[in-house]
Amino acid sequence: MADRNPTSQWNPAYPPDLSPSDYEVEVVAWLRQLGESLDRFDVQHLKHLQGSAGDYEFDGVAEFTILGGAKILIIVECKRYSSPVERDHLITLWGKKDDVSAHKAMMFATCGFQSGALDYARQKGIATITFVRGEFLYETRSRITTPDPPTWLNLPSYAGILMQKEAGNILCSTIDRDDVGPLQAWIRNNEHPA
Repeated sequence: MADRNPTSQWNPAYPPDLSPSDYEVEVVAWLRQLGESLDRFDVQHLKHLQGSAGDYEFDGVAEFTILGGAKILIIVECKRYSSPVERDHLITLWGKKDDVSAHKAMMFATCGFQSGALDYARQKGIATITFVRGEFLYETRSRITTPDPPTWLNLPSYAGILMQKEAGNILCSTIDRDDVGPLQAWIRNNEHPA
């Protein structure tokens, strides 16, 4: 499987080839899909929020209400790296989340996440989503090079893989413009770790 990272098979070996802006716009489009099931949902791209330590620019900020008016704030960062995201990046995101009084945080990454980063994300309730080209979702057993996916599969141009580490296993759920169910489930999760 040449398209997978040899040291962490749950991650892609190479990031998708697209501009940072196109990457962020695709992520924001997925987030906008969430609004269909949430009250007073709004998502903004490249939004500034003020914290006690200063001003932060986030790649995305989503807001919605629950329980007849309580506002929930989610901050989103999109990392475009050539290797899996390290735990330190999630620690920084958690600090920003606390500083701007956000309720939840999400990180999208083009080359996935290190195992320690997924452990930290689980402890803090941070959503970790690997951003991949649609054909990354296609696998087949073959002795030779994996063939291109058949066109009848109608794979999306880009997809996200929500990665959650539980009991030493990495659980993966697919996200794209037609199905943001895993993100909806993550948002509706009632656990808000301290």
